[in-house]
Amino acid sequence: MGAYHHSQETMATVLAKFQETQQLQEEPYLGFREELKSIISTLGTIVGVQKELVNTRRDTVAQQVAPDTSLDDELPTSSAGASGQEALPQDHDTSTSPPAD
Repeated sequence: MGAYHHSQETMATVLAKFQETQQLQEEPYLGFREELKSIISTLGTIVGVQKELVNTRRDTVAQQVAPDTSLDDELPTSSAGASGQEALPQDHDTSTSPPAD
């Protein structure tokens, strides 16, 4: 029975070494995982602050660029002028009609 007992001790030693090795391999990842969670949280905070800044800036620019109603009197009242395109004079097609004398 001595061989059997020795075999069980060997298996227990091998199992203990395996568990120790596995734990040593996982430990760096556990620290890395916690650090990664912290970085992700910080990035989330930064993105939230940036969104807030963009919205504030957008509001500020909108107030600065608000249309000045005092200029409305100077704008053309025709629909062509209001759309931003000036009315072009119509060219008459003279190729099919004889020139006027």
